[in-house]
Amino acid sequence: MLKQSLAAAVFLASSFAHAQSCPWLADSRIDELYPDRAPWTTLTGGEGRCKFISDQSKPSSTLSLTKMDQGSAQAAEAYVQKVSAGMAKSYSVKPSPALGTAGAAVRQNDAPTSSMLTLIAHQKAFVVMTQMSFHGGVSAEQQAKAEALTLETFGIDSGVLAMPSK
Repeated sequence: MLKQSLAAAVFLASSFAHAQSCPWLADSRIDELYPDRAPWTTLTGGEGRCKFISDQSKPSSTLSLTKMDQGSAQAAEAYVQKVSAGMAKSYSVKPSPALGTAGAAVRQNDAPTSSMLTLIAHQKAFVVMTQMSFHGGVSAEQQAKAEALTLETFGIDSGVLAMPSK
């Protein structure tokens, strides 16, 4: 039993030893938005994409932001619509007016506080996706904060996620 506990502790410590920093968004910004799950740690960080994980002494929650350049405003809007339509086959996809004309909020099983939420929006040639998995569910207030963070991400010089060429 002690060996298993030590092995688990070493695994957790080593996984966070490899944690990165997000070069364009500080962990403290996520702490401000979701203090009940703080401190947040960057799990992966890089050009156009960062993923954060909540305080590991509590049930785990994650939040990731991805910014992509689609080349034009028309291509970005088409991408958002295509992703939304594809997700609508398995999830509840609702317009999110706070995110703009094509902005959408995607939840599991049409539950207002399901544990997973994906937001997708575009501005000019850029698309931002925010994906959240919160233990106990994502409330309307938490969603509103995520929508604001999604819009904030458009204005951050984050670089963009390099997409494979066709």
